[in-house]
Amino acid sequence: MAPPCPPPDLMADLVGEILLRVPPDDPALLARASLVCKAWRRLLADPAFGRRYRAFHRAPPLLGFLHEHYTIGGLGTVPRFVPTVTPSSFPQRALDDCDGWRILDCRHGRVLFEIPGQSVNLVVWDPATGKPSLRQCSVPCAAATTSTCRGGPFFVVLVSTSKVRIVRSHLYSSEDDAWNASDDQGPGCYTTRKPSALIGDDIYFILAPWDTILRYSLGKNCSSIIPPPEAHDIPEGVALMPMEDGSLGFADVLCSRICLWSWNAGPDVVAGWVRCRDIELQTLTHFRNYVEVVASAEGFGTIFVSTDDGVFTIELKSGRKWKVGERGEYFAIFPFTSFYTPGILKLTLFGLH
Repeated sequence: MAPPCPPPDLMADLVGEILLRVPPDDPALLARASLVCKAWRRLLADPAFGRRYRAFHRAPPLLGFLHEHYTIGGLGTVPRFVPTVTPSSFPQRALDDCDGWRILDCRHGRVLFEIPGQSVNLVVWDPATGKPSLRQCSVPCAAATTSTCRGGPFFVVLVSTSKVRIVRSHLYSSEDDAWNASDDQGPGCYTTRKPSALIGDDIYFILAPWDTILRYSLGKNCSSIIPPPEAHDIPEGVALMPMEDGSLGFADVLCSRICLWSWNAGPDVVAGWVRCRDIELQTLTHFRNYVEVVASAEGFGTIFVSTDDGVFTIELKSGRKWKVGERGEYFAIFPFTSFYTPGILKLTLFGLH
């Protein structure tokens, strides 16, 4: 049998325009495209293509979620990744030796871990590069990571709780390699394992008890407290999210409904929560008994809920749902978004080194 014909020659600019439009929610597609010929591999390995690709698609795709899984014997936990698109879209083997690591948050393609010990080690990890950045602190904490570009400088916002339940925020800059503390909040609150929400220059954390919200301003290095909606009565079964108008959103379950709230804090109004939408659980199969809101995918209008039948995502606009995880014990769920492409890392795709 004669060998297959080589692909027809196309102008480099035309090939680039075609590959630029490959959907980012199936990371393996670009990896397979890189195997077509050397010219395509060189194009995909060019950092300039990675920058154009991210700019063209803007928001990175939702690839799955991270959670902590019980080890054999149930004596500890290990981080695990559950894909929602392509099974090969995340280097799961990289987590196999991370017993005891606690997931604190993930954002902009980075994952923030805590390694418990006599002092608390914080690890900022980019799965696409496999290069962790290790820092140390000595406080129990919740935290969030944020950055302006892939592979560039980043910030970590850490919220700590003292023995008398005083809450303090700390800001770490990778450029300065230094921590700065803000004012204290409380007393009576302590940190939780719920994901944070980033809206503009503000990061929002859920505190216990009763899901009090801590707002930290990156630009001003100050914090303030926002109470939960008055009707909210189930602690910890909530998620924070950005709303379409740029306000803070709050999702919880009341009776047979998933309720969406928006924080109204304009200059000409009295700050408070506005109940903007309900989703009837009776109209959704699998959601008839236990339902708990556990996370929100920022920028996607999607929430994660845990039920007796597993973990589901719900699109808030359409109400459509998908099962993305089996039933089990989930300490916390952290949606993971990234322009991650397996198989081309050695080619420094997207300018990663």
